[in-house]
Amino acid sequence: MPNELIPFEIKHSVLDLRVRAGLSQAQAAAKLGISEPTLRKWENDSSVLSYKDMLRISKLYGVPLDYIFFGPNNAFSEITKQ
Repeated sequence: MPNELIPFEIKHSVLDLRVRAGLSQAQAAAKLGISEPTLRKWENDSSVLSYKDMLRISKLYGVPLDYIFFGPNNAFSEITKQ
């Protein structure tokens, strides 16, 4: 499963997370260990992300995967907070 693409609509895009973190594309790409063109591709079409990529994004921005997919106000997030 680690290299499979996950066909979900992402609630908070990679671009949104980067901007909220105050990082430039160059800074975020360096922290993720990818090239800027790859990051631009992810920001334009998040459906190309593998599970491994999503985990790196989650770790960099300090948000759980369910937040990226569903936002902060969802049942799964509420259960995991308890």
